[in-house]
Amino acid sequence: MPHVTPAFRSDFDQILPLLRTFPNQRLSSEDWRRLLFEPPWPAPEDRVGYVLRDGDEVVGFLGTILSTRTIRGRTERFCNLSSWIVRDSHRAASLQLVFPLLSTRDQTLVNLTASPAAHEVFRSLGFSVLERTQALIPMVAGLGGLGRAVGVRRVSDPGRIVAALSGPDRERAEHVAHTRAAQLLLTRRGETCHVVATASPWRGRWTLAHVQYASDWSRLWDWLPLVNGGFFATLRTFGLRVDGRWLPERLPGSARRRELALPTLYRPAHPGITATDVDGLYSELLLQPVP
Repeated sequence: MPHVTPAFRSDFDQILPLLRTFPNQRLSSEDWRRLLFEPPWPAPEDRVGYVLRDGDEVVGFLGTILSTRTIRGRTERFCNLSSWIVRDSHRAASLQLVFPLLSTRDQTLVNLTASPAAHEVFRSLGFSVLERTQALIPMVAGLGGLGRAVGVRRVSDPGRIVAALSGPDRERAEHVAHTRAAQLLLTRRGETCHVVATASPWRGRWTLAHVQYASDWSRLWDWLPLVNGGFFATLRTFGLRVDGRWLPERLPGSARRRELALPTLYRPAHPGITATDVDGLYSELLLQPVP
């Protein structure tokens, strides 16, 4: 009879053969280890997911990438879901991997990369829509506002960014420095904007910088040409991809809004957590290999 138990870092070798059967996966063993078992930030506990076992055989797994964030002065737990996979022979028991998550209300659950089938399941289980739209913002967008960026200093070296920040901001930059994401620090006379982005496919071999975090979104839009230029230098991207909840009331010229094929999902730990409290930091998006 299949049964579910928590999965821990020490279970990597038992779970890896199942992960290697994941559809369309291009991850090496070390990629899987880094993605799900040893993310480069502190986790509130050693659990990395849930495993479905039939006797001694691992037949299913659901990854949970854990982190803590400070939201309006309160420490909040987040759980980003990843890599839900069950062998065909045990598909009827798939939901057993989800039930332990649904029974806990002390963490916000986030699903940024659900498959169509998983999306339908999580919506039926009460997950809310986190995001429905994105904007594609080409390199030329915002060039007319270059005057607003006069005097802004831009730093892209992770070590220098870490050295320039302090407290939780510095810790965040240190964590990002050990991921596949790129980061920028823009400053001018006491104004600061720390931006984190990942390379995202666009057209053929071209990519966009998917902005996962900005410490000050208003500054990002004011200094848009510097952000675009900075990620072109580090990620070789040709524009930005920005989720709809971060967009200004009026898009920069030549930017285009589009509907996501599948909305991203979340289940907040309590009503005080809103969609604008959830971003792409501390998720699998920062750890996946560059396309």
